[in-house]
Amino acid sequence: MRNLAIAIDGPSGVGKSTVAKLTAKLLGITYIDTGAMYRAVAFYNINNPGIGLEESLQKINIDLKIITGEQRVFLNGEDISEKIRTQEVSDYTSRVVAGNEAARQKLVEMQQQMAKEKPVVMDGRDIGSKVLPWAPVKIYLDAKPEVRAKRRASEMEAKGEPSDFEQILQEIRERDERDKTRSVSPLVQTEDAIYINTGALTPMEVTEKIVEISEAAKCIIS
Repeated sequence: MRNLAIAIDGPSGVGKSTVAKLTAKLLGITYIDTGAMYRAVAFYNINNPGIGLEESLQKINIDLKIITGEQRVFLNGEDISEKIRTQEVSDYTSRVVAGNEAARQKLVEMQQQMAKEKPVVMDGRDIGSKVLPWAPVKIYLDAKPEVRAKRRASEMEAKGEPSDFEQILQEIRERDERDKTRSVSPLVQTEDAIYINTGALTPMEVTEKIVEISEAAKCIIS
């Protein structure tokens, strides 16, 4: 019998990570931040420019640990949880790492092994299509680019960071295009994924929908 696995996909800024964390907490299962794993690879390569991406994969050890109730990302023993949340890392991840076949193969293997060991919630762009195609629960979150840009601007302002709505909107549209058209594991909504538009919903409202779907799936697979 397979463990419960919840695959949450969708474009940038749609609320995947927030909802995935809440879902994991309410169901008492493990949240796997796959995006952070790709960001960790990007962070290493940005800070080690003399090493090629594929070569760097042999020098990278990524570990996700729960510390005081929060998931932290460790790269070769160093906690880089905050360092990977910069715009530079985000752009590099999208432009260079996400479409690299060797990087995806290594990280997908790690993610699949995690799902074999325990029930998980994973979010990303190819979880339902490539990482966990067998997952009994597949969710596709979406919202208009303008809604996502407004959310991102609000988050930056809350942190005291300068924000430019038009620039953020343009970056989101460009990233959507890259994610959907890349040759390796593009962002897609699988036929068996349940579509949820998060534009007019709070994170908890989205989470409650996913938990309801997941509870029904647990009864089927148990």
